[in-house]
Amino acid sequence: MNTRTDEDKDYVIKIIQYLQFRHGIIFFITSKDFDALYNWWHKRIPLHIVKESITAVVERWRGKNKKIHGFSNFRYDVRKNFKNFLQLQVGSDTGNQDTDTSKEEEKEEFQEIEHFFNHYPEDLNELKEEFESIFKQLKNKESVELKAVYRKLMDLFKDDNELNLKTSIFLKNLSPELRKPEIEQKYRLNYLLNKFKIPDFEIF
Repeated sequence: MNTRTDEDKDYVIKIIQYLQFRHGIIFFITSKDFDALYNWWHKRIPLHIVKESITAVVERWRGKNKKIHGFSNFRYDVRKNFKNFLQLQVGSDTGNQDTDTSKEEEKEEFQEIEHFFNHYPEDLNELKEEFESIFKQLKNKESVELKAVYRKLMDLFKDDNELNLKTSIFLKNLSPELRKPEIEQKYRLNYLLNKFKIPDFEIF
């Protein structure tokens, strides 16, 4: 098995959690399922394409009273929607437009971070100064390092009953060879990032 980076794991866990939290679907995840997810990662299929495909399949299958039993059930829609996405990208590929889009995306991303601080969760007060420092670095176009604050975030909630329960359920539904500490930690971190709507400070 190839070495998989934190970025790989982040992509995979986000998809699993989207299916679980958005659609309430949990099934036993095998090595074959993980291979399907990593295949999407290697093809650089954007997360929003995968999520839209998952939602479309879930709604269609529920209408037919069919049960989702693996990530292979989404493969056709993901492949089709990614192909359409690439065709649209090629059709609208103009230099100036890309620059304008990039600036607009940056502006929107800062708005997301500012919204986070305007509605800052009380449960994260211990980390507020660190998040503010990271945002300041980001605005100054400096490189940001998130490992330390993420470690503190997980330590802050290491005894959280809800998180521990959801993590336990997640691990029980993983094939034994996939139950590795790094996968568990990535699940816990992404759960907290989603719960408190913590923006992606590494987006730039």
